[in-house]
Amino acid sequence: MNLRVMAVEALKEIKKAEEEARKQIEGAKEEAAGMIREAEDELKKLEAEASKDMERKAKEIADKYTKEGEEEGEAILREAKEEAEKLRAIAESRLENAVDAVLVRILGLNKQVER
Repeated sequence: MNLRVMAVEALKEIKKAEEEARKQIEGAKEEAAGMIREAEDELKKLEAEASKDMERKAKEIADKYTKEGEEEGEAILREAKEEAEKLRAIAESRLENAVDAVLVRILGLNKQVER
């Protein structure tokens, strides 16, 4: 084989190898870009899930403390009603004595004498 023919064949092989390497580089770039897109999509999904999870947890916490507040408010209201009932009972038990005192003081009547 002639040296010139061998050189031409070698150049063809080099060109072919360069073209193959270029195609492999382009393929790798496209694959890397696809992997980046997939990673970005996955990141968006994870962020959305984290956001939903955070909202759900915040709602659970708010609901818990709202319920606790309502229960505490009901307990306070119950205690206040009980205290009001006790005070009313005390006032009612003292009402007759108060009426007697007013009658004695204003009218000069002594109800106990009349009984």
